[in-house]
Amino acid sequence: MMFHIFGCPMHFGVGDKGLTYSLDYFNDYCKDLEITMLPEITMPEYNLKNLKNLNSVIATCEQIAEEGRKAIKNGEVPLFIAGDHSSVIGTISASATCYDNLGLIWIDAHPDINTDATTVTGNIHGMPVAALLGMGEKRLTQILTPDVKLRPENIVMIGLRDIDPPEATFLEKLKIRHYTYDEVLKRGLEACLNDTVSYLSHLKHVHISFDIDVMDPAFLPGVSVPVPDGFKEAEAFRIMDRLMTELPISSYDIVEYNAEHDTDDKTAAFAKKLAHFILKH
Repeated sequence: MMFHIFGCPMHFGVGDKGLTYSLDYFNDYCKDLEITMLPEITMPEYNLKNLKNLNSVIATCEQIAEEGRKAIKNGEVPLFIAGDHSSVIGTISASATCYDNLGLIWIDAHPDINTDATTVTGNIHGMPVAALLGMGEKRLTQILTPDVKLRPENIVMIGLRDIDPPEATFLEKLKIRHYTYDEVLKRGLEACLNDTVSYLSHLKHVHISFDIDVMDPAFLPGVSVPVPDGFKEAEAFRIMDRLMTELPISSYDIVEYNAEHDTDDKTAAFAKKLAHFILKH
């Protein structure tokens, strides 16, 4: 199995300038990964309060999507390392365009299923799942193709602990399978993973999108939007080990590493370890 490791220092989806240099820092921190670096694309904007940096996000996601699609067409497994989570509108669009009936495992403190009509911040990194489901701003839904990229019944979210009220409504209405962090604590991680594997086992291709803010910021502070509590390192690797062993994972994201908020390279070290775990599994 050949991996194609690429990344983009996307910050337009959240506006945290620490993300603009974090990927360069991470690339220096673990040179052996040899990340193919894609630049952000800055476009003229029209100051839409509910869709901040829309044109730049779209242009950058289109570039990311083309790179991901090219890798898959070359028989490679994409491993994308990025700034904010809006960038995966690109990677998941690439996977969905190449693979029919794509599954998605969203490992994140946030469901990121707001639209321009429900967002409080206007930050597009809170909208990628909605866009991939064909919801919200039309241009965000049409990366690579106008087709809807994901079906709600093919999504599992793990580790949620900061859900906006409109997002809770979407999750319920669309019947998206999700396990909050509290539910994982209550039911046990293995039970939730058993359910996840069983629920997605009929699919032939599944994409994992791992947001580092799913982790406990008391131990890994280097993220843009920290949320109290969260997974410890052993739990994260247990999640990845089971999913990668028991499901047909075809593509990966690691996102939201922000060096500006890190201390003693703790989060950089975790991201490096996670990347190598994926590559060696």
